Amino acid sequence: MAERLNNLSAFDADEVLWLARCIYSESNRPHEQELVAWVVRNRVETNFRGSTYRDVVLEDRQFSAFNAPSVRRSRILGLDASSSAPGWQKALKIAFDVFNAPASERPFAQATRHFYSPISMRGRIKPHWAQNEKPLSSEALGVQSHRFQFFEGIDADAEAPALAVEPPHEDGSRAVRGDRTVDARTLRQRMRSRSSGRVPRPASPSVERPDR
Repeated sequence: MAERLNNLSAFDADEVLWLARCIYSESNRPHEQELVAWVVRNRVETNFRGSTYRDVVLEDRQFSAFNAPSVRRSRILGLDASSSAPGWQKALKIAFDVFNAPASERPFAQATRHFYSPISMRGRIKPHWAQNEKPLSSEALGVQSHRFQFFEGIDADAEAPALAVEPPHEDGSRAVRGDRTVDARTLRQRMRSRSSGRVPRPASPSVERPDR
């Protein structure tokens, strides 16, 4: 795979690595990795949560392996074309193939930009954005529904839970959501940052995007 990546521009090779890191973090099954890769590609191509693979993968609260500093995140971020971690080279090949595949090979609509893994929820309810949504047919996609469910047409607003902001307290400085009290100004800033795509990035190898 290292040789195949060398045939790409430095930027594209880096993008493939980010895609591979993402799918490697989500599953160890090749077919599931392929479907996840297409979800990420759909997001990039529709500028949803980022316009590059790196930005999409690192967007806040989208792919759990990259959400917070951890030993696992550091290990995944350190994977490169020559790494020999179990299953990594296979994931890298899948990422390369999906990155370069013609659009006709897309396994679902380009609007399919969400998925979650029920077995990884660990007793928690499904994601808020999936509460009233019907997933794509797992049988048609060739996956087990208890492992992965994919969704089409979830819009950007569904990514952030509705925040019920009550009138300010008498001092005019506070807003309440559920059992948590937050400053109203801070709340607005958090919501803007969630939709802006500008979130803190962990230190890791990256390549500047070339001028187009």
